[in-house]
Amino acid sequence: MDYGPTRLDSLLSYRLNMVVHSPQSYPFRGIKYFLTHSQLWFHVLFGVIIMVAFTLATIILLFLFVFPLQAHAFHEGITHFPEWLSWILSFLITILEVAVCVNRNLYITSPLNLIPCIGTIFYIYLNGFYYAWSLHCKYFDLLGLNFQQGKRYVHQNRSDYVRFGVVAVLLEMIPLLNFLTPVTNIIGSALWACDIERFKEPLEHPRNFLLAPAELPTTTSLPPGNYGSIKDGSEKVDYPPSYNEVIEQQAQAANIYPTAPVEPSYQEKQ
Repeated sequence: MDYGPTRLDSLLSYRLNMVVHSPQSYPFRGIKYFLTHSQLWFHVLFGVIIMVAFTLATIILLFLFVFPLQAHAFHEGITHFPEWLSWILSFLITILEVAVCVNRNLYITSPLNLIPCIGTIFYIYLNGFYYAWSLHCKYFDLLGLNFQQGKRYVHQNRSDYVRFGVVAVLLEMIPLLNFLTPVTNIIGSALWACDIERFKEPLEHPRNFLLAPAELPTTTSLPPGNYGSIKDGSEKVDYPPSYNEVIEQQAQAANIYPTAPVEPSYQEKQ
């Protein structure tokens, strides 16, 4: 087989592209993927129409019925606020109610925005991390990870999930664009999961957490005073194989990741 300079350059270029990109780039890659795959447009357009209709109906109903009732309650109720102040307070509260109805996740963390600057930054950081984690829950389910194993992986890669989530949340805060970005963020998280599955180093891969230390077999029950030790020094405890051993076994049988290219064997090269 010819392995001249041109062939080696192409192989080297391919290997250099087999990497997991920076996490903050995947929300934008989701937008690019969506724009370049027209077969997705119809399905997303239908969902966007429903979302817009729901949002408009929520705004109209809240401002038509709730807004004046709240203003009268502030003015004529126990507080007896001035009429102008009652209408302003009612308007602000109605805006918050619209946000809560449209996005329920805002309900708990919205008060953080009342703290100037720092509160908004912490709001984006906190929601971004958990938002990114939630987008990979399906991926972890497909790998067979339980909640604790998925949690260990996410917290070990916390900075990656924060960077993805912060960009995703910021995109969803842009007016009009936020009708589309919830979908493109899901696409971006799927592209990220695909790259993790194909190109992540084995010891850093989520599959590594299928062999979490918490799942090792427990030692034999012992009387008080010998806690944590083996009953008989000659007794052998069969622990599950290490992740490296599993990798070696799988590598001998077949390629670890079916989607990755397989280098031909020496006999095939001949």
